[in-house]
Amino acid sequence: MKIYLVGGAVRDKILGIKPKERDWVVVNGSSQELIKLGYKQVGKNFPVFLHPVTSEEYALARIEKKIKEGHKGFEFNTSNEVTLEEDLSRRDLTINAIAEDEDGNVIDPYNGIKDIEDRTLRHVSKAFTEDPLRVFRVARFYARFREYDFNVHESTYEVMQEISKSGEIETLSKERLWGELSRALNTKNPWAFFDVLIKSKVAEKYFPEILESDLIKEKLIYFSNLNIDKDMYLSICGLSLNIVEFFGFPKKILDLYFIFNEFGAKFISLEINKDLILLFLNSLDAFRRPARLKIFLEQINLFTKYHKMNEDKKIDIFYDILNQIENKIDYGDMANLSVNQIKDRISRINLNIIDSILNKK
Repeated sequence: MKIYLVGGAVRDKILGIKPKERDWVVVNGSSQELIKLGYKQVGKNFPVFLHPVTSEEYALARIEKKIKEGHKGFEFNTSNEVTLEEDLSRRDLTINAIAEDEDGNVIDPYNGIKDIEDRTLRHVSKAFTEDPLRVFRVARFYARFREYDFNVHESTYEVMQEISKSGEIETLSKERLWGELSRALNTKNPWAFFDVLIKSKVAEKYFPEILESDLIKEKLIYFSNLNIDKDMYLSICGLSLNIVEFFGFPKKILDLYFIFNEFGAKFISLEINKDLILLFLNSLDAFRRPARLKIFLEQINLFTKYHKMNEDKKIDIFYDILNQIENKIDYGDMANLSVNQIKDRISRINLNIIDSILNKK
């Protein structure tokens, strides 16, 4: 049984980047041997095992054969006859198809080192087409390594265009798609992810509106260069509902997205009038859910600064109102009041607070 370090850890060492995690491949081994050594199998039918001490992933060298659609539609051959070169041939990019033995010797059957030197992202073999998610993985790697001047090879773009045309992308789960986009958004060049999807014809087929708007590109680049949470800037950069649904944005971001899309334009057109402000705050449910108002004010502050809108006075007024709400407004004893009386009192006190803040401004 021989064990090799593979994939990203070897690639990053060659690039001079400290590897974040290490993956291993086991050649001429078996499930029984690994389990006997204390490794824990990941799933019943998946040939990946966790090291008993480090919890790093050790995968049996394998050949995959696609037998049906979807990422689970593969048949594995993990016999002792599978070579390291055969295992590496099923990987996505040449720069990820490099191995290192226990003595530090590098095994590079698909010229991954040369592609690292040439700053080229190139698919390894025809196996690339068997998992349509690899289109999005290439886009994510391009976003990650754009700062090192990597480019996608034309032959790989051609293969990705074929995958897009085939319609197999539609078999991908939203969780897998979001996983790739989410990781791309944590890079220094998140727009590069979409750039690859445009050039590989994925955007043209599934969300063509992104081709027609330079504003989305400008906003993504602008907001990603600020020190703000990606969930926040995703909600305000103008992505269409079509893109949001395609990538399966998680509920947290969806909530932010819909808050801004419902109330952003209303805020900008809102007159500084106590009755209109109260109506706006009630529609936002701000008095019961001040955290919701706080999030919205962060969104609108970022949005108006990007567009160079002079809304500072209005935003300051709302922050003063938020401060009053967070300090708990005293509505007095309302135990003996009817429902309508309670509503009237709350409305009157809230209106007085707004009026007082406006007078100070």
